Amino acid sequence: MCQQTHQEIEVIVVDYGSTDATVDLALTYPDTRVSLTRIPNRGVCAARNVGLAQAAGKYIQFIDPYDLLDCGKIAYQVEALRQSKDRTAIAYGPWWSFLNDAPWPRGASYTSGRSFSPAMEWLFASMEEGFYLPPHSWLLTREVAYAAGEWDERLIQNEDGEYMSRVLEMASQVIWVPDAQAYCRQQRDQMSVGLSRLYAQSLILAADKIRDQMIDYIGYNPDRRRIISALYLRILYRIDNGDLEMVDQVWQRIHGLGLPDGRTRVGGVRFDMLKRHMGWELAFKMKQLIRN
Repeated sequence: MCQQTHQEIEVIVVDYGSTDATVDLALTYPDTRVSLTRIPNRGVCAARNVGLAQAAGKYIQFIDPYDLLDCGKIAYQVEALRQSKDRTAIAYGPWWSFLNDAPWPRGASYTSGRSFSPAMEWLFASMEEGFYLPPHSWLLTREVAYAAGEWDERLIQNEDGEYMSRVLEMASQVIWVPDAQAYCRQQRDQMSVGLSRLYAQSLILAADKIRDQMIDYIGYNPDRRRIISALYLRILYRIDNGDLEMVDQVWQRIHGLGLPDGRTRVGGVRFDMLKRHMGWELAFKMKQLIRN
Protein backbone atom coordinates (compact mmCIF):
# COMPACT_ATOMS: atom_id res chain seq x y z
CA MET A 1 0.00 0.00 0.00
CA CYS A 2 2.79 2.42 0.80
CA GLN A 3 4.09 2.09 -2.76
CA GLN A 4 0.91 3.57 -4.22
CA THR A 5 1.55 6.57 -6.49
CA HIS A 6 -1.34 8.29 -4.70
CA GLN A 7 0.65 9.42 -1.68
CA GLU A 8 -2.09 10.93 0.51
CA ILE A 9 -3.06 7.70 2.24
CA GLU A 10 -3.37 6.24 5.70
CA VAL A 11 -2.70 2.52 6.10
CA ILE A 12 -4.69 1.05 9.00
CA VAL A 13 -3.47 -2.45 9.85
CA VAL A 14 -6.03 -4.35 11.93
CA ASP A 15 -4.52 -7.49 13.45
CA TYR A 16 -7.04 -10.01 14.78
CA GLY A 17 -4.89 -12.92 15.82
CA SER A 18 -2.24 -13.30 13.13
CA THR A 19 0.38 -15.99 13.68
CA ASP A 20 2.98 -14.62 11.26
CA ALA A 21 5.16 -11.50 11.44
CA THR A 22 2.34 -9.03 10.70
CA VAL A 23 2.50 -7.24 14.04
CA ASP A 24 6.29 -6.92 14.11
CA LEU A 25 6.34 -5.64 10.53
CA ALA A 26 3.63 -3.05 11.19
CA LEU A 27 5.30 -1.84 14.39
CA THR A 28 8.69 -1.38 12.76
CA TYR A 29 7.64 -0.27 9.28
CA PRO A 30 9.44 3.01 8.50
CA ASP A 31 6.41 5.00 7.33
CA THR A 32 4.37 7.28 9.56
CA ARG A 33 1.27 6.65 7.44
CA VAL A 34 1.04 3.11 8.86
CA SER A 35 -0.82 2.45 12.11
CA LEU A 36 -1.59 -0.80 13.95
CA THR A 37 -4.70 -1.81 15.89
CA ARG A 38 -4.91 -5.20 17.61
CA ILE A 39 -8.29 -6.76 18.40
CA PRO A 40 -9.58 -10.17 19.54
CA ASN A 41 -10.20 -12.60 16.71
CA ARG A 42 -13.86 -12.09 15.83
CA GLY A 43 -13.37 -12.63 12.11
CA VAL A 44 -12.60 -10.57 9.05
CA CYS A 45 -15.85 -8.56 9.17
CA ALA A 46 -15.08 -7.29 12.67
CA ALA A 47 -11.58 -6.30 11.58
CA ARG A 48 -12.94 -4.39 8.58
CA ASN A 49 -15.45 -2.59 10.80
CA VAL A 50 -12.67 -1.47 13.14
CA GLY A 51 -10.60 -0.18 10.24
CA LEU A 52 -13.60 1.57 8.70
CA ALA A 53 -14.42 3.30 12.00
CA GLN A 54 -10.85 4.61 12.26
CA ALA A 55 -10.50 5.77 8.64
CA ALA A 56 -10.37 9.54 8.18
CA GLY A 57 -9.83 9.76 4.42
CA LYS A 58 -12.14 10.81 1.61
CA TYR A 59 -11.91 7.36 0.00
CA ILE A 60 -12.01 3.83 1.43
CA GLN A 61 -9.83 0.97 0.15
CA PHE A 62 -10.24 -2.47 1.71
CA ILE A 63 -7.42 -4.97 1.24
CA ASP A 64 -6.57 -8.29 2.88
CA PRO A 65 -2.94 -9.12 3.74
CA TYR A 66 -2.57 -11.79 1.06
CA ASP A 67 -3.76 -9.59 -1.85
CA LEU A 68 -1.95 -7.00 -3.98
CA LEU A 69 -2.68 -3.74 -5.78
CA ASP A 70 -0.91 -2.28 -8.80
CA CYS A 71 1.06 0.79 -7.70
CA GLY A 72 -1.25 3.15 -9.62
CA LYS A 73 -4.52 1.46 -8.69
CA ILE A 74 -5.77 4.00 -6.16
CA ALA A 75 -4.52 7.00 -8.15
CA TYR A 76 -6.39 5.92 -11.29
CA GLN A 77 -9.62 5.39 -9.38
CA VAL A 78 -9.34 8.62 -7.39
CA GLU A 79 -8.89 10.54 -10.64
CA ALA A 80 -11.91 8.84 -12.21
CA LEU A 81 -14.07 9.67 -9.19
CA ARG A 82 -12.84 13.27 -9.11
CA GLN A 83 -13.60 13.73 -12.80
CA SER A 84 -17.12 12.39 -12.28
CA LYS A 85 -17.78 15.13 -9.67
CA ASP A 86 -20.24 12.69 -8.11
CA ARG A 87 -19.71 12.20 -4.37
CA THR A 88 -21.76 9.02 -4.35
CA ALA A 89 -20.04 7.28 -7.29
CA ILE A 90 -17.76 4.29 -6.69
CA ALA A 91 -15.04 2.80 -8.90
CA TYR A 92 -13.79 -0.67 -9.79
CA GLY A 93 -11.17 -2.22 -12.01
CA PRO A 94 -9.81 -5.50 -13.39
CA TRP A 95 -8.35 -8.27 -11.26
CA TRP A 96 -6.32 -11.44 -11.71
CA SER A 97 -5.66 -14.35 -9.38
CA PHE A 98 -2.21 -15.76 -8.73
CA LEU A 99 -0.99 -18.77 -6.78
CA ASN A 100 1.12 -18.32 -3.64
CA ASP A 101 4.21 -16.28 -4.59
CA ALA A 102 4.07 -16.86 -8.34
CA PRO A 103 4.77 -13.51 -10.04
CA TRP A 104 2.34 -14.02 -12.93
CA PRO A 105 -1.47 -14.00 -12.95
CA ARG A 106 -3.30 -17.25 -13.54
CA GLY A 107 -6.74 -18.83 -13.20
CA ALA A 108 -9.70 -16.61 -12.39
CA SER A 109 -9.80 -13.05 -13.69
CA TYR A 110 -12.13 -10.23 -14.68
CA THR A 111 -10.84 -7.75 -17.23
CA SER A 112 -13.73 -6.54 -19.38
CA GLY A 113 -15.90 -4.36 -17.17
CA ARG A 114 -18.09 -1.38 -17.95
CA SER A 115 -19.72 1.50 -16.12
CA PHE A 116 -23.25 1.33 -14.71
CA SER A 117 -25.86 3.91 -13.78
CA PRO A 118 -27.79 3.37 -11.57
CA ALA A 119 -25.19 1.48 -9.54
CA MET A 120 -27.54 -1.40 -8.71
CA GLU A 121 -27.51 -2.42 -12.37
CA TRP A 122 -23.95 -3.68 -11.78
CA LEU A 123 -25.37 -6.22 -9.32
CA PHE A 124 -27.96 -7.52 -11.77
CA ALA A 125 -25.33 -7.82 -14.50
CA SER A 126 -23.04 -9.76 -12.19
CA MET A 127 -25.85 -12.21 -11.40
CA GLU A 128 -26.77 -12.75 -15.03
CA GLU A 129 -23.25 -12.83 -16.49
CA GLY A 130 -21.53 -14.68 -13.65
CA PHE A 131 -18.71 -12.26 -12.81
CA TYR A 132 -17.59 -11.20 -9.35
CA LEU A 133 -14.98 -8.99 -7.70
CA PRO A 134 -12.77 -9.28 -4.62
CA PRO A 135 -13.28 -6.34 -2.23
CA HIS A 136 -9.93 -4.71 -3.02
CA SER A 137 -10.93 -4.17 -6.66
CA TRP A 138 -13.26 -1.39 -5.48
CA LEU A 139 -12.59 2.14 -4.29
CA LEU A 140 -15.45 3.68 -2.32
CA THR A 141 -16.15 7.25 -1.36
CA ARG A 142 -16.40 7.82 2.36
CA GLU A 143 -20.02 8.95 2.01
CA VAL A 144 -21.11 5.72 0.34
CA ALA A 145 -19.11 3.43 2.63
CA TYR A 146 -20.57 4.94 5.78
CA ALA A 147 -24.11 5.10 4.35
CA ALA A 148 -23.91 1.35 3.63
CA GLY A 149 -23.26 0.59 7.29
CA GLU A 150 -21.01 -2.00 8.92
CA TRP A 151 -19.96 -5.40 7.62
CA ASP A 152 -22.27 -8.12 8.96
CA GLU A 153 -20.18 -9.97 11.57
CA ARG A 154 -22.50 -12.98 11.51
CA LEU A 155 -21.28 -13.94 8.04
CA ILE A 156 -18.31 -16.19 7.34
CA GLN A 157 -18.98 -16.63 3.59
CA ASN A 158 -19.97 -14.09 0.91
CA GLU A 159 -19.69 -11.32 3.46
CA ASP A 160 -18.16 -9.13 0.74
CA GLY A 161 -21.07 -9.74 -1.64
CA GLU A 162 -23.58 -8.83 1.05
CA TYR A 163 -21.70 -5.68 2.05
CA MET A 164 -21.29 -4.56 -1.57
CA SER A 165 -25.02 -4.99 -2.24
CA ARG A 166 -25.61 -2.29 0.38
CA VAL A 167 -22.82 -0.15 -1.06
CA LEU A 168 -24.37 -0.39 -4.53
CA GLU A 169 -27.77 0.55 -3.13
CA MET A 170 -26.27 3.73 -1.66
CA ALA A 171 -24.10 4.60 -4.68
CA SER A 172 -25.35 6.57 -7.67
CA GLN A 173 -23.13 5.01 -10.32
CA VAL A 174 -20.28 2.53 -10.84
CA ILE A 175 -17.26 3.70 -12.85
CA TRP A 176 -15.06 1.18 -14.67
CA VAL A 177 -11.35 2.10 -14.48
CA PRO A 178 -9.42 -0.34 -16.71
CA ASP A 179 -5.95 0.70 -15.51
CA ALA A 180 -6.78 0.17 -11.81
CA GLN A 181 -5.50 -3.40 -11.50
CA ALA A 182 -5.74 -5.68 -8.47
CA TYR A 183 -4.40 -9.18 -7.77
CA CYS A 184 -5.97 -11.89 -5.61
CA ARG A 185 -3.64 -14.50 -4.10
CA GLN A 186 -4.90 -18.07 -3.96
CA GLN A 187 -3.12 -20.08 -1.28
CA ARG A 188 -2.67 -23.78 -2.05
CA ASP A 189 -4.19 -24.81 1.28
CA GLN A 190 -7.23 -22.61 0.64
CA MET A 191 -8.13 -23.90 -2.80
CA SER A 192 -10.73 -26.43 -1.63
CA VAL A 193 -14.19 -25.13 -0.76
CA GLY A 194 -15.60 -25.90 2.67
CA LEU A 195 -18.90 -27.76 2.78
CA SER A 196 -19.91 -27.40 6.43
CA ARG A 197 -23.38 -26.53 7.73
CA LEU A 198 -22.10 -23.15 9.00
CA TYR A 199 -20.70 -22.42 5.56
CA ALA A 200 -24.06 -23.15 3.91
CA GLN A 201 -26.00 -21.14 6.49
CA SER A 202 -23.78 -18.11 5.93
CA LEU A 203 -24.20 -18.35 2.15
CA ILE A 204 -27.99 -18.50 2.53
CA LEU A 205 -28.12 -15.60 5.00
CA ALA A 206 -25.94 -13.44 2.76
CA ALA A 207 -28.04 -14.34 -0.30
CA ASP A 208 -31.27 -13.52 1.57
CA LYS A 209 -29.97 -10.07 2.44
CA ILE A 210 -28.74 -9.42 -1.11
CA ARG A 211 -32.08 -10.65 -2.51
CA ASP A 212 -33.98 -8.22 -0.31
CA GLN A 213 -31.82 -5.30 -1.50
CA MET A 214 -32.43 -6.25 -5.12
CA ILE A 215 -36.20 -6.71 -4.70
CA ASP A 216 -36.47 -3.33 -2.97
CA TYR A 217 -34.80 -1.85 -6.05
CA ILE A 218 -36.94 -3.50 -8.76
CA GLY A 219 -40.30 -3.89 -7.01
CA TYR A 220 -42.57 -6.46 -8.63
CA ASN A 221 -40.87 -7.47 -11.85
CA PRO A 222 -41.06 -11.24 -12.51
CA ASP A 223 -38.35 -11.28 -15.19
CA ARG A 224 -35.81 -9.52 -13.01
CA ARG A 225 -36.76 -11.56 -9.94
CA ARG A 226 -35.72 -14.66 -11.87
CA ILE A 227 -32.27 -13.18 -12.33
CA ILE A 228 -31.96 -12.91 -8.53
CA SER A 229 -32.41 -16.67 -8.18
CA ALA A 230 -28.88 -17.05 -9.60
CA LEU A 231 -27.74 -16.17 -6.06
CA TYR A 232 -29.20 -19.43 -4.80
CA LEU A 233 -28.30 -21.56 -7.83
CA ARG A 234 -24.66 -20.69 -7.14
CA ILE A 235 -25.10 -21.81 -3.53
CA LEU A 236 -26.32 -25.20 -4.77
CA TYR A 237 -23.24 -25.43 -6.92
CA ARG A 238 -20.97 -24.87 -3.90
CA ILE A 239 -22.52 -26.65 -0.90
CA ASP A 240 -22.78 -30.32 0.02
CA ASN A 241 -25.82 -31.60 -1.88
CA GLY A 242 -26.05 -34.42 0.66
CA ASP A 243 -27.25 -31.92 3.27
CA LEU A 244 -30.89 -32.24 2.25
CA GLU A 245 -32.17 -29.70 4.75
CA MET A 246 -29.92 -26.94 3.37
CA VAL A 247 -30.62 -27.98 -0.22
CA ASP A 248 -34.37 -27.83 0.42
CA GLN A 249 -34.07 -24.34 1.93
CA VAL A 250 -32.22 -23.15 -1.16
CA TRP A 251 -34.72 -24.64 -3.61
CA GLN A 252 -37.62 -23.03 -1.69
CA ARG A 253 -36.03 -19.64 -2.29
CA ILE A 254 -35.35 -20.39 -5.95
CA HIS A 255 -38.96 -21.45 -6.57
CA GLY A 256 -40.17 -18.31 -4.81
CA LEU A 257 -38.27 -16.19 -7.33
CA GLY A 258 -38.56 -18.37 -10.43
CA LEU A 259 -35.76 -19.98 -12.43
CA PRO A 260 -33.72 -17.75 -14.79
CA ASP A 261 -33.29 -18.55 -18.46
CA GLY A 262 -30.49 -20.78 -19.64
CA ARG A 263 -28.15 -17.90 -20.48
CA THR A 264 -27.49 -17.17 -16.80
CA ARG A 265 -23.99 -18.38 -15.97
CA VAL A 266 -23.54 -20.76 -13.04
CA GLY A 267 -20.67 -23.20 -12.66
CA GLY A 268 -18.25 -24.47 -15.26
CA VAL A 269 -18.44 -25.44 -18.91
CA ARG A 270 -19.66 -29.01 -18.32
CA PHE A 271 -22.41 -27.90 -15.96
CA ASP A 272 -23.45 -25.22 -18.45
CA MET A 273 -23.87 -27.90 -21.12
CA LEU A 274 -25.97 -30.04 -18.75
CA LYS A 275 -28.15 -27.08 -17.80
CA ARG A 276 -28.79 -26.05 -21.41
CA HIS A 277 -29.87 -29.57 -22.41
CA MET A 278 -31.62 -30.75 -19.25
CA GLY A 279 -32.79 -27.65 -17.39
CA TRP A 280 -31.65 -26.40 -13.99
CA GLU A 281 -33.14 -29.04 -11.68
CA LEU A 282 -32.10 -32.10 -13.68
CA ALA A 283 -28.64 -30.62 -14.19
CA PHE A 284 -28.12 -30.31 -10.42
CA LYS A 285 -29.36 -33.87 -9.88
CA MET A 286 -26.95 -35.12 -12.52
CA LYS A 287 -24.14 -33.11 -10.96
CA GLN A 288 -24.79 -34.79 -7.61
CA LEU A 289 -24.74 -38.23 -9.20
CA ILE A 290 -21.43 -37.47 -10.91
CA ARG A 291 -19.95 -36.18 -7.63
CA ASN A 292 -20.97 -39.37 -5.82
